[in-house]
Amino acid sequence: MDLVKAARDPWVWGQTVLMLLIAVAAPLVPGHINLGQADFLLSRVDPGRIRWFGGVILIAGASVLVWGFRSLGRNITPGTEPLPDAELVTSGAYQYVRHPIYTGIVLLLTGYTLAWSNWTLALVVGLVALRYFQAKARAEERWLIRRFPAYEDYMRHVRRRVL
Repeated sequence: MDLVKAARDPWVWGQTVLMLLIAVAAPLVPGHINLGQADFLLSRVDPGRIRWFGGVILIAGASVLVWGFRSLGRNITPGTEPLPDAELVTSGAYQYVRHPIYTGIVLLLTGYTLAWSNWTLALVVGLVALRYFQAKARAEERWLIRRFPAYEDYMRHVRRRVL
């Protein structure tokens, strides 16, 4: 893993800021921050059974994330550019979705938010995270197509990019 190169990647900084913002905001928004007219929608805490469902989504996301990490193995990098000695991985989690790590992060962030607050805020967080990681996946795929000629064929077989 080339952390020096990843530290220069704006996508890595973006995902770090997104995750930190959600980690801090999800517990603080409900009941602590007045959101004006959107207050009822976003600044409330749902009943326990709904929040427990957030825990289930969080665990599912963490499981997909770990499966993606394990499937990628030594090819893992937080940046969008593949490592110089990387190999194309199309097995494990990658036989079902092209970016399972991003799928896991989206589910994890959504579940975390639902567990701390409410389904409306979790839906907003989930959609924002999904859009962000879909965009990051497109940027990463430009590198993958250049590096691995077989990636275009893989894209035809595994249609789902994230979720």
